Amino acid sequence: MKKNLTVKKLAYLLLATLLVLTIGCSESAETLRYTSWQSSPVEQSIIRQNLESFKKDNPDVAFKYEPIPGNYPEKIQLMLGTHTAPDLFWLKSFTAPSFYHFDILKPLDDYVQRDTTFDINDFFPVFRDSYKDRGHFYGFPKDFNVYVLFYNKKMFAQAGISAAPKNWAELENAARKLTKDTNGDGKTDQYGLVIEPAIEMLMAFVYQNGGEFHDAQGNLKINDPAFTQALTFYHGLYEKKIATIPSDMGAGWNGDVIGRKNAAMAISGGWMIPYLKEAYPDIEWGVVPLPAGKKQATLAFSTGFVIPKEAKYPDQAWTMLAYLAGKKGMAEWTKSGLALPTRKSVAEANGFYKDPVYKVFMESVPFAVNFKINYMQRWYDESNAALQAIFYKGKDPILTMKELEPRVAKYRLK
Repeated sequence: MKKNLTVKKLAYLLLATLLVLTIGCSESAETLRYTSWQSSPVEQSIIRQNLESFKKDNPDVAFKYEPIPGNYPEKIQLMLGTHTAPDLFWLKSFTAPSFYHFDILKPLDDYVQRDTTFDINDFFPVFRDSYKDRGHFYGFPKDFNVYVLFYNKKMFAQAGISAAPKNWAELENAARKLTKDTNGDGKTDQYGLVIEPAIEMLMAFVYQNGGEFHDAQGNLKINDPAFTQALTFYHGLYEKKIATIPSDMGAGWNGDVIGRKNAAMAISGGWMIPYLKEAYPDIEWGVVPLPAGKKQATLAFSTGFVIPKEAKYPDQAWTMLAYLAGKKGMAEWTKSGLALPTRKSVAEANGFYKDPVYKVFMESVPFAVNFKINYMQRWYDESNAALQAIFYKGKDPILTMKELEPRVAKYRLK
């Protein structure tokens, strides 16, 4: 009986959620379709509030919100291929080059010129230009993130470390001091750092070392010394057993590892903040910019709004885009701190430069590198598979990069 009640309750909740998510005016022959991925309940709540505000300001624009609960990239690509794509959808900056190459997005330059209230100079250039290709704008960023270093203040105090690391040498030294067998069973249960065998996390170190994934002409640089030295340092932290990876700790991601106190430091973006506050409220943590290598650098991640070339209602789509990526819509979207604003004026108005945590993210923007690889998206899967072979199977890093190059090269966008 209890099981049946639970099933019914879940069914009602699902129905209620679907009813709430189908926001907009009553459907007409000209109903704009807007799509995003579906994340946390908190994010969905903010999206609904954002769309209700848009509706009040634009009562003549009929729209339907159609979130995709899973496998978002694949489903969007399928919809584009079958000519059923929405009029407005979200796109991550690092996946955008393939969309530019296959000419499936609508250039927005004419709208920008006509819409004098949409100030493109108010955007931080690194995020704005993530959606620019060959002189044309194909989208605009709704929010951003950068990698920073999270650290456990209590663990640092217990290890006698007075300040968070500022460079690679200090990062390694701190990780060594913070790696401990806390219960005396002969096994390490607290590591200095948790990292991931993920290409985007490695690239922060590559950029810090003066390297790159490919040059301006698209030639791969993953076997250049600047790249392989960064890889050797990054993997070396794990090989020296002063860093761990989530799977080794039975965790799904970095947030759980630092939250469970299995690591004193973690590299992450702002998405870790609400998670730690909710799941591990007892942890006293801080954030600092990523420790520098030869120079300071971090990755610039952004998500933007784009309009496909085949959009049925591009003018209405622009109206929604201009509101959501405009000053008013962005201020509402980012005021909770769940997302970071890509407009300078909104960052100032919402107090991000004064907040002790968020100001670290804002102050990292000047040295953030646009994470945009001009290869078909398969490069990402191949690169992560190579890193997993290094971390999980113990493959030689240098040899693995040599084997990876021809596999990735075939996905170059000509």
